[in-house]
Parts: sequence; C-alpha cells; structure tokens
Amino acid sequence: MKRPYRKSYKKGISFLMAAACISALLSGCGQQAADEGEVMDERIPVQVQSPQAGTLTLKNEFVGTISPGQSVYVMPLVTAEVLNADVSVGDNVTAGEVLCELDDEAAELQLASAKAQYDSAAAGVNSAQIGYEAAQAQYAAAQAQYESTVAQLDAQLGGQKNLQLYQLQSQVDNINSGIDNINSQIDDLEDDKKDAEKAKDSLRESRNDARAYLEQAAQAYAKAEAEVTALEPQEYTQYEELIDAYNALYPGEGEKVYEYDLESAKKSLDAARSTYEQASAAVSQLESAYEQAKAGIQSIEDGQDQLNDTLSDTYRSLQQAETVRNITAEQIYSDTQKVVDANKNAAAVGLDTAAIGIDSAAATVNSAKVGVEGAQVAIESAQYQKDMYTLKAPIDGIIEAVNVNEHDLASPGSPAYVISNKDTMTVTFYTSEGIRNTLSVGQKVEVDRNGKKFSAAITEIGSMIDQNTGLFAIKASVSAPDESLLTGCSVKVLADTYSQQNAILIPYDAVYYDGGQPYVYVEVDGMAQRKDIETGIFDEQTMTVLSGLTVEDKLIVSWSANLREGALVSVQGEEDTGETQDTSDVSEGQETGEVQDAPEASQGQETGKVSEVSEGQDTGKTSETLESQETGKEQKGSQIRESETVQELLGSLNTGKAQDTLGLPGIRNTENQDVEKTQAGQDNGTDSALTGEE
Repeated sequence: MKRPYRKSYKKGISFLMAAACISALLSGCGQQAADEGEVMDERIPVQVQSPQAGTLTLKNEFVGTISPGQSVYVMPLVTAEVLNADVSVGDNVTAGEVLCELDDEAAELQLASAKAQYDSAAAGVNSAQIGYEAAQAQYAAAQAQYESTVAQLDAQLGGQKNLQLYQLQSQVDNINSGIDNINSQIDDLEDDKKDAEKAKDSLRESRNDARAYLEQAAQAYAKAEAEVTALEPQEYTQYEELIDAYNALYPGEGEKVYEYDLESAKKSLDAARSTYEQASAAVSQLESAYEQAKAGIQSIEDGQDQLNDTLSDTYRSLQQAETVRNITAEQIYSDTQKVVDANKNAAAVGLDTAAIGIDSAAATVNSAKVGVEGAQVAIESAQYQKDMYTLKAPIDGIIEAVNVNEHDLASPGSPAYVISNKDTMTVTFYTSEGIRNTLSVGQKVEVDRNGKKFSAAITEIGSMIDQNTGLFAIKASVSAPDESLLTGCSVKVLADTYSQQNAILIPYDAVYYDGGQPYVYVEVDGMAQRKDIETGIFDEQTMTVLSGLTVEDKLIVSWSANLREGALVSVQGEEDTGETQDTSDVSEGQETGEVQDAPEASQGQETGKVSEVSEGQDTGKTSETLESQETGKEQKGSQIRESETVQELLGSLNTGKAQDTLGLPGIRNTENQDVEKTQAGQDNGTDSALTGEE
C-alpha cells in the first residue's frame, strides 16, 4: 500500500541524511562537551492547547451537467414539403407561435369535400323535416275528416236531416281548407327541390375538380415510381452501368450522388403516394356527397308525390262530401245505416294511413340528422388534419436546434425543432450511497461555472443506481441562471455532506496511532500522559473526538522524538481558546479519492524548537521506506541520546522553522499513524475512509 505525503517522505530522507552527516562531523565536539561535564535539560519543550467543542461539517465537490428545466421536441405529424421556416437557433418563441408551415393543398381539398358533404346532409334534413310536416298535416286532415264523418254519421242515425246537411257542408269546407294547405306544402317542396338541385350541381363541379386532381396525383405517383424504378434496376449489370454513368458525371462522388438521388426519389414517391391517397379519399367523399344530394332530391320528389296523392285523395273526399250533400234528405235517410258503416270504415283507414306516414317521416328526419352529425365529425377531422400542416411552439423558450429548411420534406419521426425553457436550469451530479444518505431535498448547494457562483437547491435524490456510473443521480434547481449556463456544460457542485455536532475538535496532526488505536498526549503536572481516544470524522486540519478527551485537557500539539508516556515536558506556550467553534472546510480529495499533500507543521511547531531527530526513529510518513527503522514501536532512550549532539547543533541555528522549510508534517513514533486516520462512515466518493491509498 502506498503512503500519502510523498513529497514529505523525500524531504524527510534528506533531513535525516543531513543530520547523520552533521552527527559524524561533530561527534568529537559532542564528546568534548561531555568530558567537560556539561549538564543538559532533559525536559521536552512542547506546545499545548485545550480541545474545543464545536461542529465539523465536511464539504464535497462534484462534477455536474447543466440541462434546461423544460425541453421539448417538436415533431411533424405528416409528410409534406416545408413552405417556410422563419425561426433560427437562438430565437425566443412563445407558446402557440408558428414555427413553420407545410404544404396543405391536399388537406384543404379534403376539408372542402367534408364541408360540401355537410351542406348536402343539411339539405337532406330540411327536406326530411318538410316531409314530416306534410305527414303531420295529412294526419290532421285525416283526423278532421274522421271526426267529421263520425259526427255526420251519428247525426244521420238521429234522423236530423238538417244537421246532416250542415255537417256535410262543414266537411266540404274542411276538405277545401286541407286542399289549400297541401298546395302550399307542394309549393314549399318545389322551392327546396330547386335548392337541392343547385347543391347537386355544385357537388358535381367539386367532384370533377377532385377527379382532375386525382389524375394529376396519379401521374405524379407514376412518374415518381418510374424514377425509383430507373434508379433501382433489377439486373446487377444495369446497376453497374448506372453507377458508372454517375461516376462519369460526378468523378469521385458518383456513388454518393446516386444514393442521394435514390433517397430523394423514394421520398418523392412517398409524398406522391400520400397525395394520391388523399386525393382518392377526397374523390370518394365527393362521390358520396353527390349521391346523397341526389337522394335528397329524390326524397323531395317522393314528398311531392305523397302530397299529390294526398291531394287526389282529398279531392275525391271533397267530391264524395259534395255528392253526399247533394243527395236528398229522403235518399240519405233511407240508406243511412249502410253509409254510416262504410264511411266510418273509410275514415278509420285514412287515419291509420296518415299515422303510419308520420312515423315514416319521423324516421327519415332522424336518419338525416345522423348524416349531419357524421358530416360535422368529418369537417372536424379534416380541420384537425389541416392543422397538422402548421408547426407551433408548445412552450415558451429558446430554439436550441433546427432540423428543417425551406423546401425540405418534413416527415413524422424526425424532430423539426428542439425548444428549451431556460427560466430554470437543472444540474445533475452523481454520488456514492454514503454521501447520498447525507443529502436532503431542499438542501442548498453551490454551483461554480468557471469561477461564477450560482445558488441551487436539491430537488431530486435518486433511489436507483445508475447503470453507467454505479452511483446515484442527484438533481438540483439553479436559481437565477444566466447565459453562461449552457445546455450540457460541466460545472462544479459544492455540497455539505457529513457533519458532527457538539464534538471535541483537535488538530489533525496531534493524533498518533498504535496498532490501529488512535491516541494523543496531554500534559499533566509537567509530564506527558497518553490518552486513547475514539475518533469521528475529519478533514485536512481538524479531527473530531467522540470519547477519551475533554475540553479541560491540555493537549500536546507539537511533536518530539522523545515524546512518550511519562516523559518530562516543558510547556513553551499555551493556547487555550476554550471557545466553541464551527468548522466547515472543503475536503476536496474525499469525493474523488485523491490524497492531498501533507499539511505543514502546526503553528506551535513553527514557533518552538526544532524537533529532535534520531537516526533510527520512525517519521510516520516514511516508515515503510527507511529499512533501519522498526515497525512503529517507541524508540528507546539510548537511541534518542545518540542524536543529542545533532539536536544541539540544530538548536544553535535557531531557525524555528526547520520542519516547515523541509516540508515535514511532524514525525510520529509509531507506524501508520497518519495513514490509519480513519473514521466510520467517512466517505471519499466510494464510501471508503480517507486512508491515504492512491
């Protein structure tokens, strides 16, 4: 396993080699000083500070992708030529604005046919309604005749001759009135017949125009089919001759031009086929409308025939009534019973016939109304088809892509435009499961686009692993976006992840490890005392302590090779802030898995004496490289004393920043002390702790 802080490792080697050389050169001087009985102070100078109570919040940086809050594809629903396309990429459009118009000649013809069919059906309804009213009048006349006949016969049976004569006159008068009514209805039917004839003539002209357009469409279709057949010969030799001809006309690009001409011919064939089918449908509809118009005229003529038959019957009834009226009283009286029976039966039959006529006329009216409703549906369908030839913007937004030009052949399945609404923008980034569980909907994050910051809020937290990345997708809505946030661009996303509140906070470099057990040194009555601790989360500068340490302890934050349990120490400067603090630093390496270079020595290390270095001690950052060092056990006193001469020489230089100059982050007494600073749940982007692995 590689260790972190490679630069510090190299500097540590250089420092130890220099110390060894100085020790060899000055060994005589050290021996002379010992012979003179010089006495040295064996207390270790240290820097201390009190642990602080506060909150540590880790920030992680992610790479996100920008997308519009709303984006739609505008798809043509028909195949047709583009007549105009006035919008371009970057144009702002509003919902309902026309983007382009397609050739809708066939749809116009189909709509006109549907309207003509509707007019014909409406004329049929009017004709059927007139027939129904005529049937009602006929029934009313039959009803009056029946009632008059019954009254007359009843009076005859009473022997009241004068009353019979009066009633017969009344019957004659009623019949004359019915005749006038029937004549009026016949005149109305004649007017309707003239209107229907005009509608039929108009439909005949429309049908002839449609047949001519169908013939043109058939010719265009045959021509397009011939072009395709010519470009796709059945014989391979003919195909080779065709390719040779194209290569001769277009050297180096013959096959490309041939394929382009073949594709264009096929598209023209599809368009011609669609036009032919639409024209054929229009001809069929006009033929149907023309036949319906003829049927309407026939219905009017049938109504006229019925009225004429009714008029004839009424005239016969009038003649009978007048005949009865003219018979002398003696003749009527003698044949009263026979006449009563015969006339009652005749009146009843006429009334029944008139009732059947009303039912038949009502059925005709209902059928005609159904035809009108069907024609109305056909108009709405044709109008809907015509609207398909105009492409409109479904939303407010900006044109992001244009895939059609004037005179192109638009077709379903190929998006003509892409429109995006950029009033709000969405950033999508991916995290591991551990970091996902620390986020929440509504949480604020920061988006960085080339140094420009934007505020965003999390709107969606993925619950399924993305198959491509193996991570969870997180989406956030960017407030107040501007033109710098382009669709598809990459941005940095900074978010608070792990957080620990009401924790003990200590410097990262003050922690040592012994076989995986973290511990620190505290100063108690002038001596160093080891305390085993339980650690939590940490960043590059600060680590949280869950147990084993209090804010009243005096934590030793400086390093010395002689520091161990029970060692005498001398406090050089005491930092005791005692205040609760909040720490929120960015741990950039945690999400990406990179390992940062070792931090510089703490402030207490820079202002104190140069740390003592022994030839055999463990530096903590280079312990696996130096073969002369042990596996992390504490150095013996005899080993430390071997470097006293070096310490005195370096101390006399009084640089105060030797460690900082060499880049040493502080040397430890045990193996793996900084590398093993792990904590449960600390996530570096793949849910692994910050162990220093590359």
